Amino acid sequence: MSFDFKLPSPGTAVPMDEKVIYDTIIVGGGPAGMNAALYAARKGLKTGIVTFDIGGQVLNTSEVENYIGTPSILGPDMADAWKSHMLRYNVEMYEFVHVERIEKEDRFFKIHTDDGKAFTSRTVIISTGKRSRPMNVPGEKEFTGRGVAYCATCDAPLYGGKTVAVVGGGNSAIEAIVDLGKIAKKIYVFQFLEDFTADKAVREKIDPYREKMEIYFNTMVARCEGDNKLTEAVIKNRLTGEEKSIALDGLFVEIGLIPNTEFLKEFVKLNKYGEIIVDKHGATSVEGVYAAGDVTDVPFKQIVIAAGEGARAALAAADYLLSH
Repeated sequence: MSFDFKLPSPGTAVPMDEKVIYDTIIVGGGPAGMNAALYAARKGLKTGIVTFDIGGQVLNTSEVENYIGTPSILGPDMADAWKSHMLRYNVEMYEFVHVERIEKEDRFFKIHTDDGKAFTSRTVIISTGKRSRPMNVPGEKEFTGRGVAYCATCDAPLYGGKTVAVVGGGNSAIEAIVDLGKIAKKIYVFQFLEDFTADKAVREKIDPYREKMEIYFNTMVARCEGDNKLTEAVIKNRLTGEEKSIALDGLFVEIGLIPNTEFLKEFVKLNKYGEIIVDKHGATSVEGVYAAGDVTDVPFKQIVIAAGEGARAALAAADYLLSH
């Protein structure tokens, strides 16, 4: 275990080196990954973080109001604050890549990225989070980026004065309605269940926009239609089977998330939902490999829980290194 402990200036990042053997490499840069990196570095571990983006799902969150000590903050601002804090310590980074596979070679792990690089580490912490779940209906893929979207925080400004729809009824769907409610002319809501599933405090946020909303419960999107771009969605009542066409300029899909674990299927044990199975220390089925955050089977996917799980995984990895 190495203990070269220095403090670079906040906001600067030292690039990772393929020739170095790291004590731990964190895969994923959301709240779990960044907090794991911070805790690992503070423990004196030679720490690297490999990620496509810094912030993860938080980047697509318009406003966070339930993080203790921070009554209200924009998602991207929160991610920037975490990054600045993390980089006060000796954390090296390699960004804008995806990890293709992880292999164990003797006592070490090789982390292979999709640009052909391979980094070596004594332990690994996986915190790759989740991504938006598609509807998997005809026309959805064809019109993605041309009317079908998965991030209201990112794309809502493109739909000022237009007619849009939000698919879903959970917290993320309600937040999308709020983002769109400020600028859209009309908002349709298609919810598969007979009521919203969002938290009560979150639901109340849509009250100012009720006049421009039209809600369809027990409803699914059957297909997306258009020419060069989306022009309508065909919806279906799941109880009666009745179909109806709704003219739209944009459709925002907010129906849940899928764990980013495809590259791990032959490496660690996953549950039936594709989440990594971990124990009370964040350890996976492979010795020396830990996981944290939304990518695991830990219940309740929340920013504060992911950050805490990242800290736990880093501390567990540090303990492991002391005895190996």
